[in-house]
Amino acid sequence: RHVLEPAEKHCPHCQRERPRIGEEITTEYDYQPAKLVAQETVRPKYGRCPCGCGQTGVAIAPLPPRLVPQSKLGLGLAVHLLLSRFDDHVAYYTLERIFRERHGAIIPRQQMVQWVEKIAFLLRAIYHLIWEELAAGDYLQIDETPVKVLDPEVKGKAATGFLWFYSVPKGDVFLEFCDSRGRDSPQKRLRHFTGTIQTDAYGVYKSLQRERPRTLRRLGCLAHVRRYWRKALLESSAEAIWFIGQIRQLYELEAEIREASPTQRQTVRRQRTPVIWRAMKQRAEHLRAQPRFLPQSSLGKAVNYFLKEYTALVGYLRDGRFEIDNNLVENDVRPSVVGRKRWLFIGHPEAGWRSAVIYTLIQSCRRRGINPQEYLTDVLRRLPAMKNHEVKELAPSRWKPKSTQRE
Repeated sequence: RHVLEPAEKHCPHCQRERPRIGEEITTEYDYQPAKLVAQETVRPKYGRCPCGCGQTGVAIAPLPPRLVPQSKLGLGLAVHLLLSRFDDHVAYYTLERIFRERHGAIIPRQQMVQWVEKIAFLLRAIYHLIWEELAAGDYLQIDETPVKVLDPEVKGKAATGFLWFYSVPKGDVFLEFCDSRGRDSPQKRLRHFTGTIQTDAYGVYKSLQRERPRTLRRLGCLAHVRRYWRKALLESSAEAIWFIGQIRQLYELEAEIREASPTQRQTVRRQRTPVIWRAMKQRAEHLRAQPRFLPQSSLGKAVNYFLKEYTALVGYLRDGRFEIDNNLVENDVRPSVVGRKRWLFIGHPEAGWRSAVIYTLIQSCRRRGINPQEYLTDVLRRLPAMKNHEVKELAPSRWKPKSTQRE
């Protein structure tokens, strides 16, 4: 805080200090660059006692558990690397340049990759706990997104892998890396899950439902339907205006009951939405029956998509916990999409699981209103010394901030 006194503070005639009647405060934000700190842990060594008592051996204090043994990686630097790479989406080669130019430290990107791999391995126990908690429920939202991968077996170009997203509204997010968009990954992941999945109309999800009709049900996504009508509207289809208006009414109702209990949501939906859904279905069927109906036009695709998905779309009326669309999990896809535009690709197929583990923890923190930096700092400080059965308390659903831990 800087105080600027005026030159006329004292009266020029009597030299007495003038009475203070207030003050004006001007605030500006400054920035102090981060520092890379070398911390040394000194452990004195003591030899045989000269008193002749016969005590032998060297006395030295044990080294506390370290995040990555035999390395120079400190806790703060580890958290900075994770957040820079997976939250701020900074490429490793850019981090290497920043350390060299701004801190005078040579940290090769290969070294950073190795550190991140070891950290991700430590965090895997929490990662698996998150999936166990999600799978124990009966409702999951699912989506997937492609990501480029440098595969030594694919010469001349990057291969394509996929990140699969599983989540529960207001709960955690779980990511899994797979080298394809085929059904193997979700089939294996959902083999013990019984309940309802909410997805787009991708054929893999439909095939899983057909394979397990008694144990797996699927909900559709109204946001995907709206995109089809929106595209038809942009291509000058006047019919699309009416459908978009009906969808707007459904979303306005969802906004009204957003904070209501599941029972209240279900009651209001069943009272006010069936008439809207029936009207949309009847109008879509009427359009499809017209002689001039063109299935491959933007309007035709919107009509066909809506009618094929109709049963899955109205399925959300069965339970007040269900969402009207898949937007919540799609929001969790965006950080990885932003990231791949910055760092372009995953460096090796075996590195995909690391990204999945770290994204899972960061996104789950965000879902629960937890500061990822505070969470990772605390978790990585405690993990090296913890036993397997103690790790459960570090899951985002159970973790408490430091102030609460002391209480």
